[in-house]
Amino acid sequence: MTTPLTRALYRRSFDDGWLDVLVGFGLTLIGCFWLIDQVVLGALVPAVLFPFWTIGRKKLVEPRLAAPSFGAPQTARTRRALTGWVLFGAGVGLTELAFVFFLRTTGESTTLAVAIPAILVGTGLFSGLIIGARRFLVYGLLAIGTGLVGGWAGVEQPGWLLVLAGLPVLVAGLVLLVRFFRDFPEVTDEAV
Repeated sequence: MTTPLTRALYRRSFDDGWLDVLVGFGLTLIGCFWLIDQVVLGALVPAVLFPFWTIGRKKLVEPRLAAPSFGAPQTARTRRALTGWVLFGAGVGLTELAFVFFLRTTGESTTLAVAIPAILVGTGLFSGLIIGARRFLVYGLLAIGTGLVGGWAGVEQPGWLLVLAGLPVLVAGLVLLVRFFRDFPEVTDEAV
């Protein structure tokens, strides 16, 4: 069982903005790849950016704050939450694929089909709640809203919707990161 203090410290350990920067940059880059018809390259973006999470934490965050170490209860809680979000995401993805299949087989208008990538991204962004980053709820709602409005407005390229969903996350992450750098200067060996 985790204590409220442990949960609060765990949540605060992600307030530096680095995760937001990576997610926002990744979404924007994926959207750009879609715009130039290189969807396969867009699919590789998360795998390419994943190592930068660790690199950024070690080079940008940990020199300013020590690397937090949480016990087995917090690790188990995070693992359970992640499993739940993966199952939820798989369910949402399958539902949306069934929706697209239904639209194609019935010959119905597929104007909202262009919104599906942004809606999937939005539901994926909700998983930021695992770490207690409530701002990811806002990011997810913005992405879903962008997808729906774009679909109804007749946007024909999902890449634009992904770029529009990623830019607010990127900007917010940069603001958080700059604030983090300002509030927590790098600790040198001389200062210890």
